[in-house]
Amino acid sequence: MLGRWQWAMAVGLVAGVFSAGCSKPAPVRSEAAPAAGAPSFKAVGPSRQVMLAITIPASETVFNAAAEPPTTDEQWVSVERAALALAESGNLLLIPGRAVDEGEWSRFSHMLIDTAAQAYAASQAKDIEGVSEAGNAIYEACEGCHKKYLPQPAAP
Repeated sequence: MLGRWQWAMAVGLVAGVFSAGCSKPAPVRSEAAPAAGAPSFKAVGPSRQVMLAITIPASETVFNAAAEPPTTDEQWVSVERAALALAESGNLLLIPGRAVDEGEWSRFSHMLIDTAAQAYAASQAKDIEGVSEAGNAIYEACEGCHKKYLPQPAAP
């Protein structure tokens, strides 16, 4: 049988657990909370690193598929994943802190998203012509953006 002290501790413990479970959680404080309904994205690395880590390797896989068409399911999945990563890298380039401006930068980023999405759909259908056509459009989007935003070496 429980002693008075043990009984009081048991009742106190049960009451504490019950009241903690029924109370509202403490509000989470954020230093810079976004406006209600606004997405909260945080650029971790600069545009150049996104290009080097995601955009360029993914685009090379899509471009190479046109030159050497996939022959196995595994190869098609590789092209599909690369096309998806390429499309999503266009979204990453639009994150505040990474986007250069709202005009041409945004237009070229959306062109990348749209054309890479076409490559993604074509790769899911195992349509090499579709992947190739989308690859050409991806190349045009990249070239247009690079002509405007990529620093060019000075002429000798």
